[in-house]
Amino acid sequence: MSVVLFASGLTKSFASPGGKIEILRGVNLEVNAGECVSIRGESGAGKTTLLQILGGLEKPDTGELRWNGETVTGKGNRFLAERRARLLGYVFQSFHLVPELSALENVTLAARIAGRPAKAALPEAKSLLVRVGLGHRLDHLPGKLSGGECQRVAIARALVNRPPLVLADEPTGNLDENTGESIMRLLLDMTRERGVALALVTHSPAFAARADRRLILRHGELHEGESL
Repeated sequence: MSVVLFASGLTKSFASPGGKIEILRGVNLEVNAGECVSIRGESGAGKTTLLQILGGLEKPDTGELRWNGETVTGKGNRFLAERRARLLGYVFQSFHLVPELSALENVTLAARIAGRPAKAALPEAKSLLVRVGLGHRLDHLPGKLSGGECQRVAIARALVNRPPLVLADEPTGNLDENTGESIMRLLLDMTRERGVALALVTHSPAFAARADRRLILRHGELHEGESL
């Protein structure tokens, strides 16, 4: 089974008035093709920082990161942006949709960023929005959609380029319990249907338990397990 995400010895620290704060202290992680891995941790443990580093949105102090077998640590922003657009999908807690674009335009924008003509990506984008239950709201702006609907658009956007890996950062964090349940079920179902690996940061033990492998971020390191 191929490894789509490989991280070795990732460290990250921040300066503060009281001195250096170590957030990550040598994180090691492998995610295989089609595998779902959940990551939990106490508030402030560094889960979002870790996911941003894994997604190339932030640079580690030390360590190695590979996407689909290719080393991306130390590479420039243009290189990272090009690889990220093709190899990664990202689902954020706050959706991060472009407010001036419709649901369909938000999804096709991800394809355009990856170098695909919007017209060529249109059938896939429409199909994904139908699959997430928004076939009747293709032309709606994010401001006219509920939080759950916005996250459904974000899931479609994350999958439109058929990436080998999706990173999800507390995707239900801004949603009520029932909506969060439906979004989590949809995210897990769709990534598994497509054979896409999923690295999921969640505060929910119930959601984390649905992953193939459960990890805890504690004292800057990842550990196998379920209890904080």
